Amino acid sequence: MRLDPGRNLNAHVMITGESGAGKSNACKQMLVQLANTGANFVVLDPHAEYVEHAKDMRARIYDASIHAVNPFDLDGLTERERTAEITAMLRRILRLGEVQASTLYRCINYTYWIGNVKDKVPSMHSLLYTIKVFKRRSRSKPEANLLDALEKRLLVIAGESFRKNVPMESIMQSRNIFALQGLHSAEAQAVYMESMLRKIYTNILSSPLEKGSTKGRSRFYIVIDEAEKLQDSPIVGRLVAEGRKYGIGIIAISQRAKALDKEIRSNAATMIAFAQREPEEQNYVANMIAAGTEYNRFTEVRKALRELPRGYALVQEARERNPKIVKCKRFEARARDPSHRIMEMSKGAASRNELVEGLGKEGFSEEETIGAIRELVRSGKLQWHVVVEQPYQGVWYITMPRNSAEHDISVYLISRYLGEHGVANRVYNNSYGPDVIAYRGGKRIAIEYETGSKKSESTERMLAERRRKFDSVLVLGNSGSVGEKA
Repeated sequence: MRLDPGRNLNAHVMITGESGAGKSNACKQMLVQLANTGANFVVLDPHAEYVEHAKDMRARIYDASIHAVNPFDLDGLTERERTAEITAMLRRILRLGEVQASTLYRCINYTYWIGNVKDKVPSMHSLLYTIKVFKRRSRSKPEANLLDALEKRLLVIAGESFRKNVPMESIMQSRNIFALQGLHSAEAQAVYMESMLRKIYTNILSSPLEKGSTKGRSRFYIVIDEAEKLQDSPIVGRLVAEGRKYGIGIIAISQRAKALDKEIRSNAATMIAFAQREPEEQNYVANMIAAGTEYNRFTEVRKALRELPRGYALVQEARERNPKIVKCKRFEARARDPSHRIMEMSKGAASRNELVEGLGKEGFSEEETIGAIRELVRSGKLQWHVVVEQPYQGVWYITMPRNSAEHDISVYLISRYLGEHGVANRVYNNSYGPDVIAYRGGKRIAIEYETGSKKSESTERMLAERRRKFDSVLVLGNSGSVGEKA
């Protein structure tokens, strides 16, 4: 069977089936073929199932825990409109009540006001700070409790400190995979996915170069794995309903078709259904494929769906009355890409030996690992620092450090050293706290690593602040930081 979305009424594809039935395998085949035709795409990948095959798809990899999509960007809306949209999104994803949603609206509105005063676009962290301010100013215990509960709900999606914005101007002109597993909650992933889709929608409306398809074929595809996370999202409905005239195709993948957005179910011209044993879902999918009231037709489709072997699917296209049983061949990667795993392992600093050994266990040769490290360093996604002291002597790498590579690698090695010697600690490493907080004998110890680049006045202010909040303060530095500046 030749699957050609360009010949259908629209290029939207819905892929369903139980876990392990072959959904991702089929999608990988499709993406390689789309890349061969010159089409571009964005893959929203919750479990990093596609990143190792980025070379075959000729795609770039973005780590969602590093590359931000700021929900507070206006993108052509007024602040009031955007406040209402963000409130509705968070209310739906976090399942907030009416009173919580009303309080959230007030907090977001105030956050935008403060952003205007500072001439700065706010973020999720700005919103959390606003809630802290509201808590301090609360006039009753119930109000403080409400704000406290709201803050805890938002911490689930604002736990990561995004450090680099997604280059949206180039996303539509290339092939990209966004690895979302670094966002450790389903709610955080849903917010990221919806914010990304909104930016894509804004881009296609504002860019005349993207308007219209080439010879009736879609040239840009959006792959949404676990698309049920975006159920009832209005932005999904807009992209599905308006995608055809802008040359946009949606490929929605889900274990449960019934949980997908209604617009996807109604408008997907191609449905690929893998095996499904859950009775209610089985009936729903069979009814969609049978597309009629003939009981015998429905019964036969349901039976075929139940008995599909792994890798086989029922495929129904809008221009064909009858579905086909199709076997999807196993996706064979020509060249696996270790880049994403290297970046994952290097978030908390990793030595060259650790990277070579760790990736060697996953089937990558030393040459492949070293080659990928060099490319990541060349592109600026990975930075390095040479440690000359024992026991960590050697070359160490870190993924997009917040400060210098020397500083952040040293901070993580301090934390590692303490942990190896039985001292409980955690890395803080931002402007609101010390580099490392250690816990010993019921006391909290602030640990700072200084590279010698700070002015003495700044260091003195920092130390005075730490002394007020901690039982002890420990300052460490390399040989270059010892002297007048230190």
